[in-house]
Order: sequence, then structure tokens, then C-alpha cells
Amino acid sequence: MPRKSKCHDISKLHNNLFVQKLRSQLSYALLKYAPQLSLRRWVYPLMKFHLFTFTATLCVTSYICIGELHGQSRNSEKQGGNDWSAEEYSGSRTEKNLRAAMTSKGFAWLSGSPADNEKLSIGKNAQFFGFVALRYQSGRAANRGALGRGFFAISDETQREILPKAVLAEDAPLKKWWEVRKEILRLFENHLYNSEEIDEKLASELGVEWSKLGAAIAIHEARGFAALEDALSDEQRAQLKVWRENPEKSHKLGQKGQIRSDDLNRDQLKQLEDLYAKAFSWITGTSEDNEIIPLGQPAQFFGFVSIRHKSGHAANRGKISKSFLEILDRDQSDIIDHAIDEQMPVVKRFLEQRHRFLEELALLRTEPNVFDEDRAMELAAKMGELEVKAGWIEAKAYRKIRESMTAEQTSQMMKLRGDYVLDEAQVALLSPEERGAQLAILCAGCHGTPGNYRAEMIGPSLEGVFDRPIASQVGFQYSDALRKLNDGKPWTVEKLDGYLASPKTYAQGTKMEFQGLLKPADRKDLINYLKQTR
Repeated sequence: MPRKSKCHDISKLHNNLFVQKLRSQLSYALLKYAPQLSLRRWVYPLMKFHLFTFTATLCVTSYICIGELHGQSRNSEKQGGNDWSAEEYSGSRTEKNLRAAMTSKGFAWLSGSPADNEKLSIGKNAQFFGFVALRYQSGRAANRGALGRGFFAISDETQREILPKAVLAEDAPLKKWWEVRKEILRLFENHLYNSEEIDEKLASELGVEWSKLGAAIAIHEARGFAALEDALSDEQRAQLKVWRENPEKSHKLGQKGQIRSDDLNRDQLKQLEDLYAKAFSWITGTSEDNEIIPLGQPAQFFGFVSIRHKSGHAANRGKISKSFLEILDRDQSDIIDHAIDEQMPVVKRFLEQRHRFLEELALLRTEPNVFDEDRAMELAAKMGELEVKAGWIEAKAYRKIRESMTAEQTSQMMKLRGDYVLDEAQVALLSPEERGAQLAILCAGCHGTPGNYRAEMIGPSLEGVFDRPIASQVGFQYSDALRKLNDGKPWTVEKLDGYLASPKTYAQGTKMEFQGLLKPADRKDLINYLKQTR
């Protein structure tokens, strides 16, 4: 559902269905032609403007500028200068953020282990339904679990029979999808650790199989979503619209109960919850929203997701990239730049094929009799070839860097990883004061460190947190959940202990991604450290 534009005079043009279609077509056209016209260094910055504004500019410069890259957010007033969200989820592909993506993935791969590379967030197997855009537009207020459970809660018994069928249908291809992905990972890892050359023919074949499995999963889901949409009442549609405008309003209903189905096991129920969330974003969003993918894609093979999870979602891609580049020398940095130049046309072609696949997939919603599954699979095969190629370009670059790194650089790299991924054995040996300072590292990515807070950070400053009322930092946009805790009094040790144990349980609907500290001793040491920063 298109959001109201800041440029009210042409809001009708912005919402016009024909213009939406035009913008969707233009979204990937720039990728196709701009690099060939050597416009990359000055056209890409233009992509940061609102898409419909750029479309208006097209009337004057249409012979050169062919559209914005895959749909910028239409809700920038909610983002509040959030650099992390803008870089990670806006869909932009500038040289700067591509460099951040490749550098951060290289750091994750070189400092991690094969087990880290297998980690992916839920929903990553079929990321065609616009949830990434929803997260960006809502300033990360959109919670997958809450929206999924909320959508389930307002569904009637007949509607609740629809998506479990999709879960069962995709169960076998989903398991195979994970198996093939592991085979791709092993090819790349043998190149890094054992100096084996990447068998590009085999990698391409695996990429095709992997992507076609992903497409089969997406088709099962899209059919289920379309059937669910057709069954919605006007009242249900109105409720979904309210949640789209403010996802936090789904949290109260979404927290009341769990998704259930007698036909599914525990893991499948988690998948069902994800499907309801993706159905929500697809039904309430636009074709442009579906174009958006995280900055780390394509080629999400290198373990950065694991760092984000192990850091309690405190790891910041841009900050890690900058720190790792400071460790590398000029020649090593050049390896990354050369890899970016080699990869950009591959990424461009991948996004072109993905755009066409999305158009075909959308027919299941609008003209199911016209949908051509064979064509969808052909497009998926091309996507797979290109995504794996993007992956081996990165893998080869990372191996070159690894081979040229000195012992001192390796030591600095592992220390940097320790700033985000805590070694529990080492932390246990520290004094309470040292442990509190070490645990505070998990907070620094979002909240800064004492004396080094910046206004653009995605969390409020922790300085003086015991001296001001809860959720009261001037200029920071708190979630409704945190504002409800504001009783005019500061945090107490008891309240902060409860919050740090499980933020999402203590303040249901909070935007804070940190998963919590399970050990009471850890919470005590961290709180004592924070009290010293008053």
C-alpha cells in the first residue's frame, strides 16, 4: 500500500497504478545501462532520492537517467537518519555500500569458521515478498514474529487451513535447499582453507539447482499467499492496512498466543509463522518493495549473519568494514576494489533476472492462469548461476587477502572479532569490573561508548541512563513499548535487569534487536559498569 509522499503536489501521480508499473520497470533498467554508459560514479548517488521524484526528473533527463535502483523507502521520515538501516535494507547498491558489504563479509569469513557460514536468518530462503522493505520503512519496528502471529490471530478457521498446505508442500525442497547450499559452502571453504581451485562448472550447476529449489519454495508460498488474500474480508484488509502504517500496533495481538496447526511439527510451525509474516508484507506492499534485498545479497555465503546473531544483533556492517579496512594495507584493499569492479556487472544481471522472476511470481496473485512455471524456473536458473559467480569472485578475493596477511594483521582481525563475538571462556576469567566493560561492547554498536555517542546511532545514549526518565532522550524516536514504560522515573537496577534479561519479553514491541543476557551475573556486572558512566 503506497504511503503518502512528502511531495503532496504529485502524490496522485505517485500512487497512479500506471506510474507504479513504470517505476517498477525502470527500477532495474538503470542497472542494465548505467554501467555501460560509465555513469556509475554519478548516477548511483541520485538513487538516494525518492523514486517518484526521480521519475519526475526523468521527463527532463530520460535519455540518460533510467530510474532508481529497486525502490527506495517511501517512509524516510520514520528512519531518522538511521545509517545502519539505510545501508543494510534500503536496496541501494552504491560503490560505497558494496564495498562495506564485501569488506564485512570478507572479515566474517576470514575470522570465522565453516559453522558460521551455515547461519542464515529465518525467511532468507525465499526473500521475494517485501519483508526487507517493510523492516526498512518501519524503522525496524516491523517484527516478523508479532506480525505473523497477529495475522494468524485475525484469520478464521477456513483461512488457517491455507498456509499449512504451503508449509507441507515446501518441506522437502526446503530441506534440499539447505543441503545444496552446504555443498556450495564446502566448495568455497576448500578454496580458502585447502587452496583448492573452485570448480566453476560444478559451482554453477549447484547454483542452478539451489536457486530452482528456492523458486519452487517461493511458488508454493505465493500460491498460498494469493489464496489467503482472496479469502480476506474487508474488515481483515482494513486491519492489515492499519498494521502496515504502524507495525507496532500488531504487537499486542501478536503477543497473545502462538500459531497452531495439528498438521505441523514444531519446526514447521515456526516456518508457518514466517509465512504469515511474508504474506502480510506481500499483500500490503508494492512490487517495488519486493525488489529490495539486504546489502549482503547476492552471495550470502560468508558468515556475517552469524556475527550479527552472536553479537545480539549489535554488529554494524559499516563500522566493521571501516575497522577491517584500517587493518588491511593498500594492496589488500585494492583486492577488494578489483573484486567489486568484477562483481558489479554480475550483480546487475542477477538483479535483472530477479526482477523478471518477481514479475512472473506476481502473476500468481493477479493472473494465475497466465503464470508460466517453466519460465519462472528458467529465470531462477539464471539467478543461481549469477549468485554463485558473485560468490566465487568474493571467495577468490578473500583467499588472496588471507594469503597476504601478516601475523600482526591476523591478530588485529581476531581482536576485532572479539569486540563483537564474546569468548565466554575468556569473559569468565575477568574480574566483575572487566567483565562489565567487556559485555558493554555488545551495546556499543547501537548505543556508542561513554563520550562517543553520535546522534545518528540507532539506539539512545546509555550515558546518564539512571539519571533521566525511561525513554526520554530528546530527539530519539522510541518504540511505543518503551514509551509505555515511562512513568516519569529513571531506570532502576531491578527494571534494567529485567529488560536486559529479555528485552522483547519485558517490553513487547521494542525495536531493540538485542536478544538479552541470560546469566544474572553478566547482567549485574554490565549494570554496575553502566552506573559508573553516570
